[in-house]
Amino acid sequence: MTYLAVFEDKSRGVRRADLIAALERDWPTAVILERQGSQKSRDVVWSYTNDSQELEGYSHVDGTCIYLDSPLALAARFTLWYRGLVPAEIDLVFCDDGYSFDGSIEAGMSVDDVIAIAADS
Repeated sequence: MTYLAVFEDKSRGVRRADLIAALERDWPTAVILERQGSQKSRDVVWSYTNDSQELEGYSHVDGTCIYLDSPLALAARFTLWYRGLVPAEIDLVFCDDGYSFDGSIEAGMSVDDVIAIAADS
């Protein structure tokens, strides 16, 4: 399933260089497939494998969203990580690609808290 971590403040996007540096620092086994996406909406594209779980992620070119194609628990981990890249005063929303659920991601939340956002839908 595809999950999103998105915010609306178009003036405050996460810069490509910052995202790449954070991926390399915090997820060292992630493979960055594209550092500047070849499609209009995609920018940085990466994959990550942990045990039997796989994630394919990409950022929107404006830096205000990451798309995470993965199991829910792994998407929750990446969403919490992304929260750390987004200024605290900006509301970061976790949802699925069909917007069948959504909820704000706050500093200090756990993976289980993020998973509960999806489960409460």
